[in-house]
Amino acid sequence: MIPFEKLVIAVEKRRTMRSDLTNAVRLVDGAGDGLAGLTIDDFAGRWMVQTLEEREPALDPGIGYRSLYWKPLLKTTKIVPKHLGGDSASEPFCVLESGLQFEIDFRAGYSPGLFLDQRINRQKLCGFARDRTLLNAFSYTCAFGVAAAKNGACTVNLDLSRHYLDWGKRNYEINRIRVDDHDFIYGDVFDWLGRFQRRGRKFDVIVLDPPTFSRDRKSKVFRIQDDYGELAALAAQCLNPEGLLFCSTNFRGMTFDEFLRILRTAVARPFKAMAGSMPPDFTGDKYLKTVWMQF
Repeated sequence: MIPFEKLVIAVEKRRTMRSDLTNAVRLVDGAGDGLAGLTIDDFAGRWMVQTLEEREPALDPGIGYRSLYWKPLLKTTKIVPKHLGGDSASEPFCVLESGLQFEIDFRAGYSPGLFLDQRINRQKLCGFARDRTLLNAFSYTCAFGVAAAKNGACTVNLDLSRHYLDWGKRNYEINRIRVDDHDFIYGDVFDWLGRFQRRGRKFDVIVLDPPTFSRDRKSKVFRIQDDYGELAALAAQCLNPEGLLFCSTNFRGMTFDEFLRILRTAVARPFKAMAGSMPPDFTGDKYLKTVWMQF
């Protein structure tokens, strides 16, 4: 049984973080809450529990969840969470973040559709991208694109998965954003950055939040430590003067200073660097490294 008192304390810490505008937060963040090896994300009362152990966790049903799901923290994207208690969440449902709606699907495996650790950065983007042009590369379910588009930006969402682009379109639609006014491009980011450059197409803001490790359609491997510099350099060439480049990685194998050094070495243009931040509900390891590069 997971220690009830520690769990209650962790949940109580987040009480003020949940509101009528945001109902998706991290309730437990491992060692940061004295519960090493355990994370719990709350998606509008539907809890996703993740553990390092492959045994089902035991939670007191009086703790307050609507639905309870669990999956072990294994290095695979194929695990479908197991229903442990409460209502079934076998169909997609919506959560709120800063007043925006996002579709969540617990059947999706690796992530249910929204990376909660980027919440503050999405809020920041709303101000930076207002009424500007934005390229959301590695767009996944287009959460950054939704935040920008709802604030008047003309957005281009780019991803190597048609499935996630379709999911992103639904996120636009449930927020009453006309899909036809924005672009959703299926393809490789490196390839399309080259195309944009050759065509002279520029953006005011570009978001780069790639997976730590991936393969493109030609089986070329992308690794953060080896390839992020080239990625950032290509993106910088597609920015308008005084443009803004947001670079992010959750790769734990480098420090923030090492990440910033990669960016400064690779990008020829001078820029002012502003560090991003993680939400206060993420009390454990500050693994997410984010840099706003203002040119």
